[in-house]
Amino acid sequence: MKKGRSATVAVIASAAVLAAVPVFFPDVAVELAYPVERAWRTASRAVSVRVAGAVRGAESRAENARLRRELAALAVERDEIMRLEAENARLRRALGYVERAGAQWIAAGRMSSGGAAAAGRPILRVDKGSLAGVEEGAVVVAAEGLVGVVASVTPHTAEIATVADRSVHVACEVEGEGEGRLRGITFGGDDGAIELRHLSGANGAPPRARVVTSGAGGVFPRGIAVGVWLGDGMVQPSAALSSVEDVFIRRAQ
Repeated sequence: MKKGRSATVAVIASAAVLAAVPVFFPDVAVELAYPVERAWRTASRAVSVRVAGAVRGAESRAENARLRRELAALAVERDEIMRLEAENARLRRALGYVERAGAQWIAAGRMSSGGAAAAGRPILRVDKGSLAGVEEGAVVVAAEGLVGVVASVTPHTAEIATVADRSVHVACEVEGEGEGRLRGITFGGDDGAIELRHLSGANGAPPRARVVTSGAGGVFPRGIAVGVWLGDGMVQPSAALSSVEDVFIRRAQ
């Protein structure tokens, strides 16, 4: 019982001393509280920094995601604008050719490469056929120059054998001075090349001279651009045969 009372007395005395310290010894109380306050402040700051960092990190991630979405949208918009500008330029060229050529040509759009008559040959399919007045054997050009001839026709489509096809032969001449200009016949090959064979003419041909239809044989009107003379009988086509989009088919006379 004595030990119990002694312990109780000791606790009460200690509490009294601690209660009296701030009153009678304020400096001592401040010093005793300093370690606890410092530890609490350090812990509080650490928690605050972590919480603030987490919030800022979440905000930054959300902002980055938003910026990525906006950049992607701008890239799509830029690509669409470039596509529309290219499409407008192509249509303006086609319209200009139609205005120059007049009503003797039927405008048609490229649908695909190849077709029933293709079998690995350079054939184009377009969206105009017999209902629009297209006939087999008709001459086909693009704004840049000769494309080929109509190989087959359906009511709504036509297949064009390009000038690079081995079945298409065009009487041509290389532009130059005088009557002795170089003349020949085009022959297409499996690799899409065009070669001018059976050459005649007293004059040679300078590199990059224009090759045009001569009108001989009466199939192709004279003066249609065929390509550029590369020398050794080789000709670079004026029209992009593999990617041409708009063509013009000559109406039957």
